[in-house]
Amino acid sequence: MFGKLFFFFAVLVVALAREYPAGVHPAVCPNYPYCDADALARHTPDGMPIPQWGYHPGVAPAAPGHVPAAPRYPADFPPALCPNYPYCW
Repeated sequence: MFGKLFFFFAVLVVALAREYPAGVHPAVCPNYPYCDADALARHTPDGMPIPQWGYHPGVAPAAPGHVPAAPRYPADFPPALCPNYPYCW
């Protein structure tokens, strides 16, 4: 009797099993075919989460407010004589 029940439930489980396509992991999308596209985009095909790069203002370097333009040398003045123009001594 138990052998027949076991066989019946084994056949039932195999008949009702879902087959997931390549790239869809059962842990990421348990309600296949109703999957969240964002969840699929955040995980690899093996089900591993992909690390997200976020903006951390405490870690990111501060951008300079104003970048000074390169100094303009006067006409007929060789820049090699004074690389820190206009501060030549």
